[in-house]
Amino acid sequence: MPAKIICFGVIFVLFAASLPAAPLRIENVVRIKGQETTAIRGYGIVSGLNATGDDPKSYTPAAKAILRQLNRSGMSGSDEKGINTAKNNALVEVTVTIPASGGRDGDLLDCTVVSVGNAKSLAGGVLSATMLATPLPQDETTEPRGMASGRITTEQPASPNVGRIIGGCRLIGDFTNPYIQDGIVTLVVKKEFSFPRMANQIAYAINEYVELKPFAPAKAVNSHYIAVKIPATYYADPMEFISEMLDIPIAVVPKPVPRVTINERVGVIAIDEDVQVRPTLVTHRNIIAEVPPVLQPGEQEQLPRQFVDVDSDMKLRQLNGENVQNMKLKALQASLDAVRVTPQDMIEIIKILKAQGAIVGEVVFVE
Repeated sequence: MPAKIICFGVIFVLFAASLPAAPLRIENVVRIKGQETTAIRGYGIVSGLNATGDDPKSYTPAAKAILRQLNRSGMSGSDEKGINTAKNNALVEVTVTIPASGGRDGDLLDCTVVSVGNAKSLAGGVLSATMLATPLPQDETTEPRGMASGRITTEQPASPNVGRIIGGCRLIGDFTNPYIQDGIVTLVVKKEFSFPRMANQIAYAINEYVELKPFAPAKAVNSHYIAVKIPATYYADPMEFISEMLDIPIAVVPKPVPRVTINERVGVIAIDEDVQVRPTLVTHRNIIAEVPPVLQPGEQEQLPRQFVDVDSDMKLRQLNGENVQNMKLKALQASLDAVRVTPQDMIEIIKILKAQGAIVGEVVFVE
């Protein structure tokens, strides 16, 4: 009987952050929702390139965009044919990141400039005055939030069509993110502290502090968010309450170790969501289960004779910005279930994985 071969997709590195030993305050384990970076962007024209810009013959949008920009600048006699052979201009997207703390009218921020046409290089080019706005809504009525211009510096020789302008964007007006809505401020628990017991501990510490007022405003919505209602005595100065709240000492709750619980007698396996399995190879009877090492840049995955795609969860986590190292053990279980591996065989495979040190978590046997 041929061996069943299970192979898994390749993923990147995730290291669990260790909890600090020193006493912490609430501000060390959360951030206030609204304290997020914000990107503003717009499209502009880079000029002064040494024949490394867009070729309008093969990139019509660049020619039309350059023409519109020239006409806005008062050069109404310009036409598309007149610039059709010039490669000294390029259509670019300009992006500026406003820090989580916000920005004030007149602040100067760095710009990232990226060619959106077929320009070979932006080196030495100068960005014409470009209006920047928040990406939503993206329409003609979007309020400008910044003005970008200046000489471009290319920092990566391998990517000459990506450049930077130091202090090239001047903010138009003050930019702040609202952090209080309907009298409620939301605390976002940092990733390394984001689990139920810790969220409840944070809410408990806040309620213990304000019980003296008396008031119990905090509620853990889930592992990630804690909603805190501003007490009436602080309506006139909510920042005072927020400042006091963030200064409250917090007892750090140890993060629970992800666990695999096995009852061999009845053949039941319970796997916590966060249990992972490191790259390894397991051979058991007629089953070969393989988790290959992480692919290096440029390498291509070699498909086995029989392939079961269990990467969907991993790919979704990567799309959400998570830096992933290991596949979840649940994915291994799902793959083995797909080829009808018995619970008893699955238990034996988990034992082998445990002996190899491949399971990131605890394996517990119960009766």
